[in-house]
Amino acid sequence: MVDDEPPDDCMRCGACCFSGSPRHARVTGDDHERLGDDAERLVAWIGNLAFMRIEAVTVDLHKCIALAIDAATGTFACSIYERRPEVCRDLEQGSGACRGELAAKANRPKRALTVLATRRP
Repeated sequence: MVDDEPPDDCMRCGACCFSGSPRHARVTGDDHERLGDDAERLVAWIGNLAFMRIEAVTVDLHKCIALAIDAATGTFACSIYERRPEVCRDLEQGSGACRGELAAKANRPKRALTVLATRRP
């Protein structure tokens, strides 16, 4: 992946799914309903606001709980893609917002791949 250009396939990037903030991806009422039975596992509440849960890859590297990382193939996939929150649906590949995420977080997916590759048995 070239750091300043989005890849042709989002599955080769995943930068937008990394964040250290528990307020990373807002979940609306419609989003919560769309998540169905998985909502409780996927959503974290901060006061009366819901967000996609963030989980640690390492002490200082965090990702959306729905992001599945395959270190063997170097790919990133949303495990709830058809049911993902609206904020994720609105982020268009190659858009200014996409490029901003990539500029700020390009090293995170690479680090995650490296960490996960070293954990394989």
